[in-house]
Amino acid sequence: MRVVCNTESFSKKLALVSRGVSARSTIQLLGGILVEAGDGAVRLSGTDMELSIQTSSPAEVEEDGRVVIPARIFNDIVRSLPKGQLSLTHDKSEGTVMLAAGSNEYKIRAYAAEDYPQLPQFDSEGAFTMSGEILVDTVEKVSRSYSRDETRPVLTGILISFEDSRVRMVTTDSYRLSIKETELATTFDGNREAIIPARAMQEVGRIFSGSDEEQIEVALSENQALFKIGDVLLGTRLIDGNFPEYKRLLPATFEREILVPREDLIGTLRRVSLFAQRQTPPVPVSLVFSEGAVEVIVRSQEIGEAHEKLPASSEDDFSISFNPGYLLDGVSAVDTENVMFKLNEALKPGLIVPGPNDGNGGGEEEPDFLYLIMPMRDPSQG
Repeated sequence: MRVVCNTESFSKKLALVSRGVSARSTIQLLGGILVEAGDGAVRLSGTDMELSIQTSSPAEVEEDGRVVIPARIFNDIVRSLPKGQLSLTHDKSEGTVMLAAGSNEYKIRAYAAEDYPQLPQFDSEGAFTMSGEILVDTVEKVSRSYSRDETRPVLTGILISFEDSRVRMVTTDSYRLSIKETELATTFDGNREAIIPARAMQEVGRIFSGSDEEQIEVALSENQALFKIGDVLLGTRLIDGNFPEYKRLLPATFEREILVPREDLIGTLRRVSLFAQRQTPPVPVSLVFSEGAVEVIVRSQEIGEAHEKLPASSEDDFSISFNPGYLLDGVSAVDTENVMFKLNEALKPGLIVPGPNDGNGGGEEEPDFLYLIMPMRDPSQG
């Protein structure tokens, strides 16, 4: 195999594919990039068996071929090269790949491509197209609530449901629950539900944000999901298992619906949370409501106390405490002028939803984003 390509454009493609490579696998091939030359392009692929990324870069192909090159050294060398032309030559007899740029040469030990895992192919039949901006925004809204605990794989994913002209995404880590419904520009034929690793969905977002594309093509099969963004194909295995019956966790009614200005509350939470940082167990933040106001309080035995007061549409005296990081995540995910708290008793879950921008509360329209959060006991309250 021998190819010549533009160093700058090749480097960008190589860096993108490297994000799909396994950094911890004991299988050498999975630590490498599959390079395939032919038809005026170099195809680059990386996988860790759970996630795969494939793309291509234009090239002058002087000799077709396939080889697997260790990702880290390959990426580091190409990234550090000056702008210009890069030639890549595979010597099968030596088992090496020669990279040449100007008078600089680098010889890397490579692996035969025959044993590289088979990568998924995109089948347009049954696939559908959706706005990339909508998909990325929906993923961002729910990504704060998925679990990082690998012992419960189902909770490390995003439950995604396509139905008619809507997509719904749900995540939970047992302490909070995020639900986002979004209208699609196109109608999805039938219903489809899958648990897709949150890491894969976030990678789709990063790839889309770095592209000039407007649409993402999506194909779902029994055990995998494929996302096509321009000339980039990301594949991921679906997570097996039963997602929690999240609808049963949502209270049917609430005793209080309280509006608080979102931007002011975010600023307050960021400041008072400085008194709760890196402490185990977490120091709660308390919301103490009174008529027309809420006092936000953090009391830390190690650091001290913080008190801030904000306007609120509350009508009676009521207090409830939350994990400050979880609370800030929920309030930040709302994109309206006011955030609405739907609350019952102090030790019952609370709901954070977008508030009406007229500040009057109420309204019959169902919110398209819900953030359910478990309260904490405030030790300072006894």
